[in-house]
Amino acid sequence: MISTKPVTPARTLTLHVATTPQGTPGQPAPATQAITAAQRQKAYRHRSKRAVMQAIGDEANASRVSLLALLGRALALLGDETDSSMHSAARSSARRVMNTLITRYEINLEG
Repeated sequence: MISTKPVTPARTLTLHVATTPQGTPGQPAPATQAITAAQRQKAYRHRSKRAVMQAIGDEANASRVSLLALLGRALALLGDETDSSMHSAARSSARRVMNTLITRYEINLEG
């Protein structure tokens, strides 16, 4: 027996592939035009802030710049008399950062 149904072509799915080049994983795609100095500075500040936030609790693996920024924040909190509720946490953070710096750079406090 022969089928009398009309033959229709099979549907094919079209995948939409991006035509712009993609960056490596974790990196943005290549820009089509150069970024401005203000955009570059904003990105730098954002990366710096993120590095400092990631250094909290992981001082042993943090960069020197991040450690010094953390120490500066802790000392600023300790100097602020209006926010004395944060003094305990600031002392703890400063202690961890200073211990990390002393250990990493083999600083002898005895004289």
